[in-house]
Amino acid sequence: MNGETGQGSPLWFVLLAVTSVQGIATFSSLTLAATAPVVAADIGVPVEFIGFQIALVYAGASLISTGSGFLLRRWGPGRVSQISLVLCGGGAVLMAVPSVPMIAFGSLFMGLGYGMTNPSGAELLMRITPAHRRNIVYSIKQTGIPIGGMMAGALAPVTAENFGWQSAPLIGAACCVLLACVLQPWRNGWDTGRNPAARLDSTAFEAMTIIWRMPALRWMGLAGFNYAFIQLAISTFAVTILVTEADFSLIAAGAVLAAVQAAGVAGRLVWGWVADRRGIGEELLIAMGATNVIGAITMMWIAPDWPVWVVYLFFVVFSASAYGWTGIFMTATVNRAPPNYAGTVAGGMGAPVYAGVIFGTAALSVLADIMGSVSNAFLIVAVLAALGTLALMKVRGLNR
Repeated sequence: MNGETGQGSPLWFVLLAVTSVQGIATFSSLTLAATAPVVAADIGVPVEFIGFQIALVYAGASLISTGSGFLLRRWGPGRVSQISLVLCGGGAVLMAVPSVPMIAFGSLFMGLGYGMTNPSGAELLMRITPAHRRNIVYSIKQTGIPIGGMMAGALAPVTAENFGWQSAPLIGAACCVLLACVLQPWRNGWDTGRNPAARLDSTAFEAMTIIWRMPALRWMGLAGFNYAFIQLAISTFAVTILVTEADFSLIAAGAVLAAVQAAGVAGRLVWGWVADRRGIGEELLIAMGATNVIGAITMMWIAPDWPVWVVYLFFVVFSASAYGWTGIFMTATVNRAPPNYAGTVAGGMGAPVYAGVIFGTAALSVLADIMGSVSNAFLIVAVLAALGTLALMKVRGLNR
């Protein structure tokens, strides 16, 4: 990967930077999910409360992503990445306050930063990545999400046990601020195309207009809604299911969550490589959807009598599929976007994708109570996985 931005930053460096932004932002957002039973007990709410907390993070992300076109024009992708980290750090500090209103406000604030990570990263990478390598490059960038989740699963329960659950979000906040400072020397070189005179007007939300007017992007938005629902259902509820329904300790469940995220990293890299090698990105997305249906149905039967190795094997296989879609999905999105609108469309696509997370985590929290357990609620996940697969089959039938 020898491409350059035109301002002296090689592709490998830009890819490292945007992946780090994605990873640290994700780590910060998932620290409470990784310690949900302890947090819930301390602040006096049901453990299913964590679903609403994650929903608020993604509500903020969905809100900000619709205006990504304006943000990128006004400040440029480098500054937008820094702003996203500062907002995530501020949200993490607020989430460390043992109060339901403050956690809720901090989660929403966190989401405003989190929603800026994809459009800024997509814009920087689209400039310098050859078309025949986009699947693997965007897949590498998207490994920041499971890497961040793996960090949360490995570190948050341990710090919670030793220093209290508030320590994990505070560590995330410090990492966000530090990375924002580290990126400063490259900001001007990455943002030479910005327009400081850009104003917030009707064109600020053109991303949604573009997506709505293009049938393939509309269907992809529906698929993204469903696939995101599945991915965050695993991230958010894996620890809770293992602790409450499989008799795992918090630290043991956190270790499984870390393995889930590691499998997500491997899945994204392998599927991205295969997609570029064989030119079958959209076909792979359909195959992942079918696998997700099977995984969601199997999740309903998890029980204390499952051997530990079977639990690990199941979660690893399921997550390799449920997490492996994002880089290929982003590539398909920017490939179908109008010229020079990669970052704008990537940001706009965040609205339906994040909406899937919002609806998914909140709905599963409610359905878990109605259906008797969180694992039983994965029947809904299976249905949505099937719908997402059908939507992508529709996309395959449309011309670029």
